[in-house]
Amino acid sequence: MKQNIDNRSWCKIILPDRVVGGVKGGDKMQETKKIINKIKDAQWRDEPYRRQNWGNWLHRMGAYVGRIKPSMAYWLVKECSHKGEIVLDPFCGVGTIPLEADFLGRIGIGIDLNPYAYSISRAKFDRQNIESHMEWIDSLNIDTSKINLSKYPHSVRKFYEDETLKEIIFIKEKILKDKKYFLLGCLLGIIHGHRPGHLSAITSLVIPYDPRTEPEYKEVIPRLKQKVKRMYQDGFDIKTNSKAIFGDAREIPLEDGSVDMIISSPPYFNTLDYVSDNRLRLEFLGYDVDKKNILKKELIQDRPNYLNEMLKVGEELKRVLKRGGLCVFILGDLHIGKNVTNTALEISKIYEEIGFKIHEIIEDKMPINKCIPSIYKRLKLDRILIMRNGKK
Repeated sequence: MKQNIDNRSWCKIILPDRVVGGVKGGDKMQETKKIINKIKDAQWRDEPYRRQNWGNWLHRMGAYVGRIKPSMAYWLVKECSHKGEIVLDPFCGVGTIPLEADFLGRIGIGIDLNPYAYSISRAKFDRQNIESHMEWIDSLNIDTSKINLSKYPHSVRKFYEDETLKEIIFIKEKILKDKKYFLLGCLLGIIHGHRPGHLSAITSLVIPYDPRTEPEYKEVIPRLKQKVKRMYQDGFDIKTNSKAIFGDAREIPLEDGSVDMIISSPPYFNTLDYVSDNRLRLEFLGYDVDKKNILKKELIQDRPNYLNEMLKVGEELKRVLKRGGLCVFILGDLHIGKNVTNTALEISKIYEEIGFKIHEIIEDKMPINKCIPSIYKRLKLDRILIMRNGKK
């Protein structure tokens, strides 16, 4: 079942012409070794890149569980691709990798099937001058008299004072009517959290746990305007050829051989729940309990089906990736009790069978969280899988 949150037809996306500055007919093996050595340097661990808040403010539009750090995305795009190339992320989440590709002079293409993730990604490429956003917000004449909250479940209403919730609903509907996707991303980014700029009672910024305080009235307009201003704090080019696509990595709407390289952090192997963790934001996008249950079945996150579904992804990636094109996956291990599944190794086996050449799996060790009690501490690492399309 294809979800279609903006009523677009499902069609092939025609990518723009580009001038590629990469290796043409050269020694791919030598180039791959150079890339592997650069990745092993893990420069995203050095100052100033190791800082949690590194990168353009646009990256902070919306929180997302398990997202790749912008600094890591920056270095992978920088070392693995060339200016003018098309860089695809088939599991783009909130668009971290395609946005860094865009900033680095590549054409970033992000695909995601989660409506919240897609909404944030699309917002980052729906660029206008900040003045146009502010003028549109100032033109709003808030009238919540006709909004009936009885249709909204307690699971939503417990986070908000009634008038705040009515304002959110009114503004959201105006945003969708006028297709102000950048503003939709900004609104979703302040829907819940623990800071004064967030609209909910105090709760987690990433996952909406039961609120710790009673909701109080929070005027939406000034908070939305402040959010917009923060997004423009570091500046960015208004013009872009990059884009986000609401789609499925098992059915990519791109032409054969149209992608120069792939960088992605695929869904974790039965570790994260991308629907439940974003349940409140999905409610504002029209996803009630039934729709969320359908979405859960569509996403790739269940352990029994994970490798079979990732195989389907691999076949599509092989189709859209040019011959000899590089594919880089950042993958987390699966821990069940004392048993550890090396996800990168498992995927490398099935991708080799369909024609990818596996070059290396690089360990990227994560710092141990000091807040976790000692008895639960364990080494956490991601593995970076380096592949090329074709055996040669």
